[in-house]
Amino acid sequence: MPEPTDLSQPDEALRQTRVIEETGDLRQLLARIADRLTENLPDQQMRDVNRLAYARQYAEAEHGYGTDMTRAVERALLRQMPRIDTRTITRGEYALLLRARAGRTTRAERVAALQREAAEAYTAARPREEQALAAVVCARIDGNVSA
Repeated sequence: MPEPTDLSQPDEALRQTRVIEETGDLRQLLARIADRLTENLPDQQMRDVNRLAYARQYAEAEHGYGTDMTRAVERALLRQMPRIDTRTITRGEYALLLRARAGRTTRAERVAALQREAAEAYTAARPREEQALAAVVCARIDGNVSA
């Protein structure tokens, strides 16, 4: 029987994804992929197979071949990299999409910021404990919704 405190597989995957997003690793990798696309044949057509290959290649370059972190980073990258499907898009145009994604804050970063604000409000405003508690609850609800 597993321990009640053991993380389940989905819980561990969520934790890894949050760690990846909070450290900004995805932003850097998306920006590097965008740089590569603009430097190497920017007028050629981008295909979905290229998207998959770049996600794997950059995840392995960052975290090694076949590691758990590599797989987690690859999955997180693929979630951030828009699918191409049947539309025609050049590598340069796709790089613009990736740069836009790299510039945005992720849900995990927004949730972490909300939780920090809630913790600061809770410790700084003892007379207004109801407000601080409500902020903590909102941050947790937002975190559960984004998961």
